[in-house]
Amino acid sequence: MRAPLLPCSLVVGLACALAGGAAAQQDGAGAGVSATEYEGWRQYNVHCARCHGQDALPNPVAADLLASLAPGGPAAEEGAFTAVVVQGRPEKGMPAFKESLEPRHVAAMYAYLKGRAEKRIPPGRPERPSS
Repeated sequence: MRAPLLPCSLVVGLACALAGGAAAQQDGAGAGVSATEYEGWRQYNVHCARCHGQDALPNPVAADLLASLAPGGPAAEEGAFTAVVVQGRPEKGMPAFKESLEPRHVAAMYAYLKGRAEKRIPPGRPERPSS
């Protein structure tokens, strides 16, 4: 008994999808980040992505972090970012993280998000830097 042939359009579509995924990785998805930025990505995903989105992209639930950390944004400077994360903004639904985040983790998240805001770090999981 012969195996059924896949429709040509399905085979072509799968080939294009696989090629596109490989091209995205070569074009910078997961491109080099520092160890600090990588740790910032990890901490962001644990503490922030639930509200601010997986890749810190704008959404209707929480502040647009890419705009906030862009040059001229309200949290563009590390001190302003740290104050919001540590103290929160309870009136806007932002909890304070002073009890659950170490200062080094807040600094790492700032480095990661600053890289995303400056378009140096693309969306998606960054490649873990080698030691």
